[in-house]
Amino acid sequence: MKFLGEFLPIAPVLILYYTSAGLNSTQIFTIQAAFHLAVLLLEVPSGYLADVVGRRKTLIFGAMFFPLGLAAYTVGSSFAAFVFAEVVLAVSVSMRSGCDSAMLFDSLRQLGREEEYKRFEGRCALFARSGTAVSSVAGGLLAAVFLRLPFLVNLGSALFMPPLALSLSEPEREQRRSRNPMLDILRICRHCLREPHIRPVILFCGLIMAGNLTGLWAYFLLYQELRIGIGWFGVLFAVFQLAGALGGSRAHAFSERFGAKTPLRLVLLTPLIFVLLGLFPAVWLLPLVPANALLWNLAYPVLLERLNLAVGSDVRATVLSLAGMAGSVTFIVISPLFGRLVDAASLSAAFIALGAFFLLAGAWLLAAMLRHWQEKQGSETK
Repeated sequence: MKFLGEFLPIAPVLILYYTSAGLNSTQIFTIQAAFHLAVLLLEVPSGYLADVVGRRKTLIFGAMFFPLGLAAYTVGSSFAAFVFAEVVLAVSVSMRSGCDSAMLFDSLRQLGREEEYKRFEGRCALFARSGTAVSSVAGGLLAAVFLRLPFLVNLGSALFMPPLALSLSEPEREQRRSRNPMLDILRICRHCLREPHIRPVILFCGLIMAGNLTGLWAYFLLYQELRIGIGWFGVLFAVFQLAGALGGSRAHAFSERFGAKTPLRLVLLTPLIFVLLGLFPAVWLLPLVPANALLWNLAYPVLLERLNLAVGSDVRATVLSLAGMAGSVTFIVISPLFGRLVDAASLSAAFIALGAFFLLAGAWLLAAMLRHWQEKQGSETK
């Protein structure tokens, strides 16, 4: 499921697909912001749904919407059609976000192996990023034949997701019960945002997610500006994803050897890479792009482990979804501003501004997180 959920031959050609339909940079980043706005509205309720009705049922529901969104993309050719497709895909993503990691942690806990969570979460990242990498090479080549062909292939692969979700087994866990779900969701969110050892972890997760996504789409604009051929888009995207896979797969071993704080400090190098790409937009700096992916994915399993250890099993999916919501909020604010700055000034100026923001916000959140690093983990969320 991790492999197919990120098997996206459409990804390396999506920007080109938009521009071929006559969209400008503001519209492109607005479409992606619409996706994350939908995820924002659904993220925490879907995580709560997983805590209440079960992770397996929620993953099945999410898997069914994945091919529907791709079908909408395949037949669409306008700004409104692309927004609709992204909203449908947002339902699928929100149902999986947090739910899969919570199911993984509870499964390991049932087996008495929760100390291996970082290793398995890293392995999930390996399969997810590998799925994107494999599909990326094919996506660029398929688009060179027919621009809509990657969407047709992606639709076919997505049809395997529902049967895989049906094959999962629900682990034993404490089940959340409440007479007023909305009030309970608000109570959980308030608790997490008040706790000093949970709040910065959630916000730092969100910052990394937003930086990763904004950079992901911005890199394709950079490739176009550098006049790189479409056939190379898939290769470059594959290298980016394989670097992320390497980072995720080595997160456990790296943090065991150098300490869990080290990957979190190293991730603050990523905004400096944005600034360098803005100051010197040249082909010889393109190796910095996969370096960003490696650093992001090296840190992310560490952050997820911190959240899993900080809360009880009855709210685990909700809290992990709250971290995803933080990423969506940040992306919704940042990405249209980034696109607007590209249209009004230049891509270089937008990269520099993006790097400055993430460096300041990241340093502040990391400092807050490290201040409370030694606090006791495993508190229940009432």
